[in-house]
Amino acid sequence: MKTKEDKRRAKIKLATTIRHPDQEKETYQLWAEGSYVLKQGQSYLMYEEIQEEGNIRTTVRMGEDEALILRGGAIKMRLPLSLSETLPGSYDGGFGSLSITTKTHNLLYDRNESDGSGRFLAAYDLLAGDQLIGEYKLEFTYTEEMS
Repeated sequence: MKTKEDKRRAKIKLATTIRHPDQEKETYQLWAEGSYVLKQGQSYLMYEEIQEEGNIRTTVRMGEDEALILRGGAIKMRLPLSLSETLPGSYDGGFGSLSITTKTHNLLYDRNESDGSGRFLAAYDLLAGDQLIGEYKLEFTYTEEMS
């Protein structure tokens, strides 16, 4: 049985705010060419980052109650997000794997069908064991290239 997949090129912007314990907040922005994919009722963003360490492929499954961020390549990461529970994930930056946990505070996904744009927001605490690594806020905005 073939599953229906709708894939479109998209311009993606990621704004990241990180607040590590006892430090000033850090803000980063990334612009990328990628894809918006609608598959089995789920919305995904897919893009690739070119870093000094090597290329990193990122897939973001966007949702209102649950989401998942997967990274592969020079950095490997599995970051599950859920409003209803604290979830285990993993991070490997090339120096060994680290077990991480996410405690999600906010997820918001809004898509405008008429102009092919969308916004996904995730706010969560990232922990290693019981230790808080930081408070993260990710905001993805995208615009599909209309054919």
